[in-house]
Amino acid sequence: MKELNVLRTCAILHDIGKPECWANRKPWSSHAYYTYKFVRSCLGEELATHAMRHHTGSSYSDEYRPQTDVEKVVCLADNLSSGADRREEPSRGPPLPSPSMKLTHILSKGKVRKGLEARDLAYISKGLSSKFGDLKGEFVRQPKATYLRIFETLNESDLRFVPADTREPINDVSLWDHLKLTAAFATCIYMDGGWKSNDLRDYDFALLCGDADRISSFVNASRRLPDLNARSERIKKATEASAGALTDLLGPECLIYAAGGSFLAVSPKGKAEEVLLEAKEAFEESTQKQVTVTVNYILRNGKEVQKNFGHVWKRAQIEMRIEKSQRGVPFPDLIEEDSEVCDVCRFRPWAHEDLLKVLRIDAAPRPERLCEVCWELRREGKGVELDKVRGKSKFVAVLRADGDDVGKSLSGVGFKELGKSNTPSRLSTLSDLIHRVCEDKLQKSVANFHGHCLFAGGDDVLAFVPGENALEASRSMASQFEEEMAKGCTMSIGVALFHHTLPVYSGLEASRYLLRRAKEGGKNRIAFAIIGGAGVTLNELEKVNPRTWDQLDEILRIARFMRKSGAASSQIRKIAGISKKEPEKAEVFVKYLMGRRVIDWREGEKFLSYLKTGLLYDAFLVYNAFWRT
Repeated sequence: MKELNVLRTCAILHDIGKPECWANRKPWSSHAYYTYKFVRSCLGEELATHAMRHHTGSSYSDEYRPQTDVEKVVCLADNLSSGADRREEPSRGPPLPSPSMKLTHILSKGKVRKGLEARDLAYISKGLSSKFGDLKGEFVRQPKATYLRIFETLNESDLRFVPADTREPINDVSLWDHLKLTAAFATCIYMDGGWKSNDLRDYDFALLCGDADRISSFVNASRRLPDLNARSERIKKATEASAGALTDLLGPECLIYAAGGSFLAVSPKGKAEEVLLEAKEAFEESTQKQVTVTVNYILRNGKEVQKNFGHVWKRAQIEMRIEKSQRGVPFPDLIEEDSEVCDVCRFRPWAHEDLLKVLRIDAAPRPERLCEVCWELRREGKGVELDKVRGKSKFVAVLRADGDDVGKSLSGVGFKELGKSNTPSRLSTLSDLIHRVCEDKLQKSVANFHGHCLFAGGDDVLAFVPGENALEASRSMASQFEEEMAKGCTMSIGVALFHHTLPVYSGLEASRYLLRRAKEGGKNRIAFAIIGGAGVTLNELEKVNPRTWDQLDEILRIARFMRKSGAASSQIRKIAGISKKEPEKAEVFVKYLMGRRVIDWREGEKFLSYLKTGLLYDAFLVYNAFWRT
């Protein structure tokens, strides 16, 4: 274990000297010396020597060439990760590094995510050195714990904004992604027997995949907010549990991504089945066997991984779809014939009554009955109640959001359209971006509008927001997602705004249908419906017109105008009502009101201009429900 931790520590620090090298505008090959300098200061001479010896090119003297097996493995892993990640022909760079260094976005052609000047690079290097301090004694006593500390420090650092290579178009891969992937390949090579030769075909790697089954069925089994909250949290914790099992057996460097019930990892051939079994058991145990996960892996040699990772990943996806198509239909355990079942899951015998939830069944009200599993979920989810989300308008909104064409990008099609290859680090970066924007930024955006995010997994978001804030919250979420994705992926949202006296399931089902309407309407759209106390029919939802985000902006602008207008609410209602069926008559009616001086001339002209947009009736619905005094 000590030798393994020496190896992967050197691998994950093998290019750590690049920021300081570039900050000092030294030749590219000098990064090996700066790596030696950095590692020696925190881990000593031996590890510093191993870390710097990872190149065999003519630009490097003999002191930088690998000599020991550890150094040969790091060199091989570096070549493998560099070849797999830097597929496009790079542009010719200057003879010496010249900040600012630019990290571009993986879903764009040249859009800069981060620009770093010399002082920024120097600050990053100095900051990491300071955080590490002197680790020599600690590494001798606890090599694994020290490696994990180094890994986490790098993972939380600004190395994710430093490009691994500064030449376009391959400057969209971060130095952190390159270091992590190199460590992953080095770990796999070591665990499968170590150094064999310089031929990558002598090494086999397993690509491990996992994807949860029927998440929606589990999360939406109940229509109670506490249950939805608890079930969503279970999926999140189960994903973390499977990721934990993978990292315990392989190391955190081998996990490419884990989010929303799915994971992807690279593994040595000899441990693939063991690791997948542990990850599967960890996931299913975390959900108490209520959600299963399909796992699979494919084997490829190092040459195939280096030269055509995109094809390997595509094959892994096909194999996963085949595996999922062969899964059996879950069959519940048999219960006694005269046993009464749980009101939520409807297949386990009930054991508890929730006295706060009364059901009206056959004109005989009684408390809701839950089995042990559903009772535990109900208790876990407490604290999220509809009344706490209800706004001043007495309306609550269900926001159901989903990224557009994210699957296409993850499959590699999106990269191909940009003239880029699907590489391990691009896949990891995209997954990390989606995870961060949905589970962090979009959740904060919902909270800013006084809402509560129940589920954020992958590119899916389910949230409850006060009715009067729902449309602006949706606009904020979609804009933030599109910006983070460099306009390479957009977001569609279905919004059901329902009166708080209606059951939650009416809003949930309506939002699901409205999201589908938004997708069918051309994606990158919102479909919303305001549902009064009498509820809504499917026929009414089918009449909802999906709107582009620019159209939503116009709708909100018109609704605000109505709120500030001096026109009486009854007149605004009449104008809107006529405009819905006969826009020409509405225009005549507005001019009549202007001529009679019932409404101000300037406001009348605005009403006329807004009539031409075709959005006045939608705006009136928003105004009438939320902003009419």
